[in-house]
Amino acid sequence: MIRFGVLGRQPKIFWVFVAVAVIAAGVIVVESRASGPADVALPETPALSGFSSLDYGQGDTSTTIPRCDSVVLPGSGDSVGVFFLLDGGSYDDPRYPWFSGRKATALSDALVSALPADTTIEFATPGTSAFGTESALRFGPVQGPTSDSSVDDGSVDDLSMFASSTAAGLLIRDGRGADMTVTMSKSTAGVPACVGGSLDRRQMSADGTVVDTKESISEDGGRTAVVRTATAYASDGTTLQASVSQFVSSDEVVSMDDLISLVSSSDLRLGAPIPDGTRLPPLPCDARGGLQDGPAVTRADAERVGHALEQARILSLRAVIVLEQPLVPMQRVAFADDALCTAGRIVTPGSEGVVTVSITGGQPLPEIPDKYDPAADRSVDTVRLPDGSISERSKFGVRTVTVTRPSGTRVRISSTSAGELVTVANLESIATAPGLDL
Repeated sequence: MIRFGVLGRQPKIFWVFVAVAVIAAGVIVVESRASGPADVALPETPALSGFSSLDYGQGDTSTTIPRCDSVVLPGSGDSVGVFFLLDGGSYDDPRYPWFSGRKATALSDALVSALPADTTIEFATPGTSAFGTESALRFGPVQGPTSDSSVDDGSVDDLSMFASSTAAGLLIRDGRGADMTVTMSKSTAGVPACVGGSLDRRQMSADGTVVDTKESISEDGGRTAVVRTATAYASDGTTLQASVSQFVSSDEVVSMDDLISLVSSSDLRLGAPIPDGTRLPPLPCDARGGLQDGPAVTRADAERVGHALEQARILSLRAVIVLEQPLVPMQRVAFADDALCTAGRIVTPGSEGVVTVSITGGQPLPEIPDKYDPAADRSVDTVRLPDGSISERSKFGVRTVTVTRPSGTRVRISSTSAGELVTVANLESIATAPGLDL
């Protein structure tokens, strides 16, 4: 959990909007992203290189800002103490009826459509958390204050206005990169006051959306980096903030005009309709154990292997169980560059559960233990298959099969289904299917 103490003397309504940005963007540690695989070589960015430009100056604190009728000086107003404990977050939290799993998918798709032309998103783990696990610019669950959070002067009763969903990732254009963070939240407090140093310009679009922009420059070791931020306050209560950090050169990855265009998109609104056929976000998944020295997986690998996996799942399980949605697309495992994973929820009455699959390259063949060895693992049966693969079949607990192929690809598949419809034999038939090699 994250704790935020007293934030200082500022107008109360100002801190409502600042706190949302701090929760959703300020604690996103983009540099924690693993330097992993991509369909193009990953360029250096300020966050990835450890550039000390995270400490950008507040900027001009003058009382004149374009399109602002009045400007509040920083440090004026009443002091507001804000104490936050962030919960784990979920897509369908009843405290935040403005967000859901399908809404997250729809907004993520709209975000991809609104990105600048000729840009590529790094192939990475799809979701994001409060601590900035790598993300392919897909909106994660809502992160919001727990019931133990408070505003010490009693000026804010509804702490849900501090909740937000965040998408983060590396955006690539012409071989150059920018770290991007996009934050979505909802507020009934209206457009905040203009505070000196917090924005450079305010403008209003034709539909009444107010857009604030700010740019900060920092230098370190002879290099210059810039952070650009555009924040939109829409009439339906959506607050959308997009921020990028990039090294300064003649070839920009993301311009301020790009950001203004993005946050002005009518599809990036909490009130925008969800298109028919929109899926739920993928279930979280991972790959446990094993060495991490296989070939780096790419987006093309995920598509190829995912298609083969889905075909194998249909052949083995279609007549047995029903999944809520297909196992594709496959995800890249967080902080590992040689593994893919996916998970699906079983919705067959009486056999509810989850099927989880992970596929990892570069793994050695396990040894078949001596059955007389007292230290041998008795919870699995280890057998050699006709093609030379080694299959480890669970005997107790969660039904799991791990097949390591002579190629070094290890396929692990498990099912937590409540009934006996999904057998170890079903799982092994999927794990040994063609097309799953990395």
